[in-house]
Amino acid sequence: MTEEEIIVSGPIIIENGKLLVIKDDRDDFYKIPGGRQKEDEDLEETCIREVKEEINAEIIIIKKLSTLLLNKNPTTQKKMRIELHHYLADLSNSHEIKPIFPIKEIKWLDINGIKRGKYNVAPNIKYLIEIGEIE
Repeated sequence: MTEEEIIVSGPIIIENGKLLVIKDDRDDFYKIPGGRQKEDEDLEETCIREVKEEINAEIIIIKKLSTLLLNKNPTTQKKMRIELHHYLADLSNSHEIKPIFPIKEIKWLDINGIKRGKYNVAPNIKYLIEIGEIE
């Protein structure tokens, strides 16, 4: 049986020392907005489309950040290959963002609080903090 592979892309949006995150019903941790790449789009297009679909955000991509490869789903622990692609981005329409189903919550988490373990965040957020790409 071939291992399932998922390729996702999402923005890292930081303002005033805080990281924009979301929460939905699927996971018990905060994560960045983003989602699966479609066949006919590149990773930047995926990033821009997904953040618009999830929280009505319009972003400007600044640069590509590191990619995290996972060998299992962090929620279900199911063995699979997950490529998490990240882009540092600026938010153009902060006053217009809102959760769009199935997103339940949008929050700005204090990055120092994340570093101290105050919030339960996705593995890719922890990874980008550890390597210094979120500071």
